[in-house]
Amino acid sequence: MNILILCAQGGVAGSTYSISYLAKGLAEKGHQVFLGLKENTFLDSLVENSAVHRIYMPFKGKLDKKTRTIITKIIDKKNIQVINAQSSNDRYVGPIINLFRKNKILVVQTRRQHPKQMLGANKFFQNIFNNFFSDYLVTVSHELKKIFISRGIKAEKIKVIHNGTPTEQYIQNKRLSQQLKQNLGYTDDDVVIGCVARYKNQPQLVKALKYLPKEWKVLYVGLDEKSYRERFPDEPDILDVPQQVKCTGIIENKAEVIQYYTLMNVNILPSTMDGFGLALVESMAMGTPVVATNYAGIKDVVQHEENGLLYENENYEDLARQIEKAVLNTQLREKMIQIGYEAAFKKFSIQNTINNYESFFEEIIEARKSKKDLKIME
Repeated sequence: MNILILCAQGGVAGSTYSISYLAKGLAEKGHQVFLGLKENTFLDSLVENSAVHRIYMPFKGKLDKKTRTIITKIIDKKNIQVINAQSSNDRYVGPIINLFRKNKILVVQTRRQHPKQMLGANKFFQNIFNNFFSDYLVTVSHELKKIFISRGIKAEKIKVIHNGTPTEQYIQNKRLSQQLKQNLGYTDDDVVIGCVARYKNQPQLVKALKYLPKEWKVLYVGLDEKSYRERFPDEPDILDVPQQVKCTGIIENKAEVIQYYTLMNVNILPSTMDGFGLALVESMAMGTPVVATNYAGIKDVVQHEENGLLYENENYEDLARQIEKAVLNTQLREKMIQIGYEAAFKKFSIQNTINNYESFFEEIIEARKSKKDLKIME
């Protein structure tokens, strides 16, 4: 297959890793994979020295003419069979190009996050765009699919393909873990409540801390204190809690990020925007129990009291109860660790994701070809 993947973003984020895994995985299986991206982004560095063909594009807005011109040339020159748009601005490019082409290109959008609430004209035009100008939507969870259907997207246009993670990367580096622990001033006796994410509604965790022991430690990986405070100008004391709190800031080295999980007694994702929650799978793979919001796609990943714990959104006492349970209930904790391993290494492996995308793309390309052949015969 000849596949063009588009990504206008590409900063340090779980979705960026996911896109790089997908592009490289499909290329390694022998497909011609072209990745339209911005130059010198984090995504650019992740696919460097791989079989993926990088095509630099400006992506200056949803209707950027220069980006459309580049894509049109690639479609014709490389015989592109399917376009897979992975972020906001690039979702508009393929359908707009198809408006002016006789030979239409299959356009597949991948949606990873909970969509913003839209009303009136915005919702009307978005639904027309998704239902009539895009061929398919891939959502990363069944719960996200339900949300898009409730917003007016046709169910038959949506395919669920879970995110995946490369299982070979989950090896504990005891020397690095010990170094990180020493740098943070932690001891083996400390209870550490962790959160590995950029901004994902961490104030819910902050508000739950008053119900938890003061001697426990709090660690935010991927968030720095300055930017965290700046998000809440009306709450200057947002981090002034009884527990010791430390922030690492953004960490680009995935091998290092993974080792932080080993310092934590529990990893918490208090998110209302995730369509999946890759950090939860990473945590499971490293043997750290998870607590997350009972919300949207997270429910595809975490089964309550099986491979993790769920709390009700904005119920801070419930969040605190679930955290205590994950830390103190030894029997439940061991059960969640074991089942979490199985989920991470079997159900949510990147190989499953790559295989599912490959099968789906082959299926829709063949269906389009059969439709054209039938039309010619008529």
